[in-house]
Amino acid sequence: MSETDHRNEPHVSPGELRAALIPRGEVRRNPVLVNEHEEMAEEEIRQLREALETAHADGSELRVELDAIRRSIDASRADQIELRAALDAARGDAAELRAELATTKAESRERRNALEKLANAGLFKRRRVISDLTGRGIL
Repeated sequence: MSETDHRNEPHVSPGELRAALIPRGEVRRNPVLVNEHEEMAEEEIRQLREALETAHADGSELRVELDAIRRSIDASRADQIELRAALDAARGDAAELRAELATTKAESRERRNALEKLANAGLFKRRRVISDLTGRGIL
């Protein structure tokens, strides 16, 4: 194995090494490409600024539209709540009416049967049938 001769290599001091390793604030740019990149960057920045201004203008219009849509949704929800309450009330009324109808039908059937008994009763039995129906509250 042969050793390398370090005497021919340039000497770097510890200070020079530290200075070389410290990160620089600005990256050195190639002077040939600087103008071309700067022109492209300026154009991109101009386009981005225009897009941002347009988006900001459109954003306020969109915000107004969004607020209008939110108000419409809130109004629809309020209407829905009112309609559900009205539907529940209507269902309750319908249940009461069904119960009344059933009661009325039963009373009607009972009266019809009572009239039929009265019509079929003989002359002497009619007084007994009438007193029986009056006692039951039909007549």
